[in-house]
Amino acid sequence: MLFRLFYHASSFETAQSRYSRGMYLPLLSEPAAKAPQEADDQKSNDPTSDHGLPAVFKTFKRFSTQRWLAEILQDPEKFKNLRVSSITWIKALASPFSHEFTQFIVEDSMSGYRTRIAAGREENGDWVLVGWDWASGETPSDHYKLPLPLLSVTFDDPARKPTLQALAHVLAATTEMHPAYKFRREMCWWYPETVLGITHEQFRGKVKEWEWSRYRYSFIVKTDFIRRKILTKHAEAFKRQLAEEMSY
Repeated sequence: MLFRLFYHASSFETAQSRYSRGMYLPLLSEPAAKAPQEADDQKSNDPTSDHGLPAVFKTFKRFSTQRWLAEILQDPEKFKNLRVSSITWIKALASPFSHEFTQFIVEDSMSGYRTRIAAGREENGDWVLVGWDWASGETPSDHYKLPLPLLSVTFDDPARKPTLQALAHVLAATTEMHPAYKFRREMCWWYPETVLGITHEQFRGKVKEWEWSRYRYSFIVKTDFIRRKILTKHAEAFKRQLAEEMSY
């Protein structure tokens, strides 16, 4: 733990060498998505515009990664137009042990409606969170408080955007790889590292390393007595951005 207090991560692109090309391709059997109809930009950026999405996104729910995959496979036709626009690796500054997780912007390729999904590893399992009202400025639990963005992968080419079903396969397969939370290695930050690695290997996308990306894997001590004012300022700004738009 002491080592993690001072650890600074290297570039994500450099770290990608640990993923052998094609290593994870068998997990994703779907063909590349066909280029969808252009969506209305105004609808896409409105965080409250989720009315055209499947009913599962209308109220807050927590699914295990396996249960989330089963939910989609139960009626794949209902989710067939949903594409992943971006994936972001986040550190929650005000959470226990500087919890790290991923969140995804999912867009209906026909209507342009968007929603945000969070996924990550907690002590009691790997969870997918859907239907949360991010515009409220509140968070689903302490594990998501004060979000500091570390890395994002965006998919601008409509033909290369992962489908929601492909993403669900990645999340479930990551859990299967190492099902148990282990403090030494397979803990919260291992999950976004693996998910981003697999997804970027398969679908490429544009990598954005945020200003504080070097703090991946590290513990950020933030209490009433020790305040990281600059990090807190950036996290609060990102929190407002999440409430106002659906880009990350």
